[in-house]
Amino acid sequence: MIRRTALPIYKRFMKVGQALSPANPAMTAIRPVTAFLALALSIPQLFAADSGVLLPVGSQQPDSAVFSLDEMSIDVHIDNGDARVSIRQIFGSHSGTIHEGTYVFALPTRGVVSDFAVWDGLVRIPGVILERRRAEEIYESLKSQAIDPGLLEQGERGEEDARRGSTFTAHIVPIPAFGTKRIEMEYHQPVAVENLRSAFVISLKPDAYRAQKAGVLHISFEMKSAQPLTRFTVTGKQFPLRLTENGPNLVRGEFDGRGVDLTEDFAAEWGMVASGAPLQVTAYRNPAEGGDGYLEAAALLAPLGAPVGAPSVQEQRPRQLVALFDASLSMQWEKLERSFQALDALLHSLRPADRFNVLTFNGTVHTCFSQPGPADAASIEQALGCVRAQDLRGGTNLNAALEAALAQSAADRVDADRFDPYVVLISDLGATEGPIRNGRIAAAYTERWQKLPAARRPRTYVFAVGDDANQSLARLLAANDGLSEWVRSTEPLEFKLNAFLSKIGRRPLELRLTATPAENLDMVYALSDQFFTGSLAAWVGRYKQPGAATFSITPAVLPPVLFTLPAEALDHDQLPRTWAQARVDALLQKIEREGEDRASIDEIIRLSRKYKFVTPYTSFLAAPRSLLRPRVIRPGDPVLRVHTDPAIVSVTALFPFGLMKSLRYLKEEDAWQMRFLAPPDMTDGTYNVRLILRDRQGRVYREAKSFVIASKAPVIRVQLTQTRVRAGASIHLRVQASASTRTLTARLSGAGPVWLHWNPAERTNTGDITVPAQLPPGMYVLQVIAEDMAHNMGTQEVRLEVVP
Repeated sequence: MIRRTALPIYKRFMKVGQALSPANPAMTAIRPVTAFLALALSIPQLFAADSGVLLPVGSQQPDSAVFSLDEMSIDVHIDNGDARVSIRQIFGSHSGTIHEGTYVFALPTRGVVSDFAVWDGLVRIPGVILERRRAEEIYESLKSQAIDPGLLEQGERGEEDARRGSTFTAHIVPIPAFGTKRIEMEYHQPVAVENLRSAFVISLKPDAYRAQKAGVLHISFEMKSAQPLTRFTVTGKQFPLRLTENGPNLVRGEFDGRGVDLTEDFAAEWGMVASGAPLQVTAYRNPAEGGDGYLEAAALLAPLGAPVGAPSVQEQRPRQLVALFDASLSMQWEKLERSFQALDALLHSLRPADRFNVLTFNGTVHTCFSQPGPADAASIEQALGCVRAQDLRGGTNLNAALEAALAQSAADRVDADRFDPYVVLISDLGATEGPIRNGRIAAAYTERWQKLPAARRPRTYVFAVGDDANQSLARLLAANDGLSEWVRSTEPLEFKLNAFLSKIGRRPLELRLTATPAENLDMVYALSDQFFTGSLAAWVGRYKQPGAATFSITPAVLPPVLFTLPAEALDHDQLPRTWAQARVDALLQKIEREGEDRASIDEIIRLSRKYKFVTPYTSFLAAPRSLLRPRVIRPGDPVLRVHTDPAIVSVTALFPFGLMKSLRYLKEEDAWQMRFLAPPDMTDGTYNVRLILRDRQGRVYREAKSFVIASKAPVIRVQLTQTRVRAGASIHLRVQASASTRTLTARLSGAGPVWLHWNPAERTNTGDITVPAQLPPGMYVLQVIAEDMAHNMGTQEVRLEVVP
């Protein structure tokens, strides 16, 4: 597909030269418009997905001749800065064969998936959170049985890419011939306040894929706010809301259309009135759930005696700004256009007393000027011309670009201390050359940054562009006395860009929420990395006991507020999830800085499953509830457990050996359970137990839960690269094990246990065990133990000689 909207920026950005030559298909530079057209027609488009697109397997584009979007419903509910967006889509199949499809969904900034479901005919199959690898295993098993699952994951290539990306994919199978497939998606996102303004966007405009046509489209919108609202406006033209309420604390509206081409985002903006109580506290606690309550404290930081964004005397110091502009091949299409618009606006926001330089980078770094110079009109135009003249080519050496930017700040100049230094990075932060892992890039930059004199350490601002922008790295770099912002490939640019630019030259407010009694609060997290005047400062936390509490902001820029933490408050039910997401964000940032550890990953998985949102380590699996936890048991094992939809009020099981028994609901574990006896003479294999489920309305559902009788221990085959080793050496283990194996452990005298894991590259289970340095020479036994889901255990011992 050729995007005409991208051509003007290429005309401004690219210098004219020869087109791609058929004799040189590996040529990596894009120069003229004709070369751009050739690439558009010949290479696959590797962008992140648009919101709610169903692709036939093997297709790079939606095809209305195969799947058409017959109906789409969008419900938006905003409660004091938390937006819950529920999307229901019904796709019609126009094929006479059964299909498998890929559902792709691009989330907004800081959006978190909170629900996912697929429908099998008239039955809704809600998703549950499972550990990512476990969900994939179950999905493949159900798919092979022609059972209707849907698997929703963040990213497509493992946890590392999942932490970087904002795209979620769901594998949908089967899609019946000439039938329909209904998919439901829900996500939450915080709505920021910048300069007393807010903006909200639902991304419907196509990016990587062709525009869809919705046969029927319905949008409902509701916003509640404790802070007074003003000037609510739907900024787009395609989805004008019929407003039924438009007051200072409540806005409601709807849109209905038929045959709607989704070529524009749904976008709205509004202002905030800086009046009323300076600190608002809301709480949620459900005694039926037991345990802690949850609270959010928020304050609108109104400008004091100056227009929003007006600098103080200290902030009026001149600035030295080094702009880094990404000119690698990954910055094509809308990303390039938006990046250039951001650079243009950045340079034109400079004052005459400032000085600047622009560095473009891909595999190498190019400086527009030898050193930062005055920000006069002629120099700004010369810098923009310098960028336009660059080739868009090659990979991205982000480490080299950051090092070159710091060198500009480190340069010895007589008047260097008169300027406040800044580095502004405009990129998708997708490093492909030099160091490419987030932790290494960020650590190297921070180390060089800290070696500079304090007065020359630049505040590091990152403007991340594109659906696939590496937001984790952006946050790590911005931790060097800066901030980061992210704009998707198609969302409106103006609001976020203006907010970003308004903060260059302003210092954030260093605020902390305090409460009395302090011991009643637990794990309080700020919902923004930094607070500026004209924005909303918000914190979320847990409280242990109901009762009176005094909340204040330190330093005392606002008066304290007395608030009674309630014993029961069922409004604002998003607060538990908001707190859990803040906790998970903190753990993910810890992993980015320090690497993975089992405790952090386990806590992320536990919180994700409890509060129902997707993380890089978990997935939503939508399959019949009776098949979500296939149980592998030994003959005589007495427990059957079933998870159901909350609407189910009774479950009865009918076993293949004639037993019929009702299950008991365990509230603490949100599961139905019963004890039964599998006859000892049952042979190994898979058996189905029929389930009869009844909901609150008296409707009856019939499903089947599989369980596996397994009495045989796993079989192991150990392969060693060497059987004679020295003390202190490392041994690489390769172990083949039965498909039923759940865990593999290797043990050697004097050494701790080593867990082996599946290695896709070697197509076997691998691990490394170190021979203790103090182990004396002699013959030793290396033992490998395999355990399956039924807790059958198999072992193999290998003799190992330790030589002097």
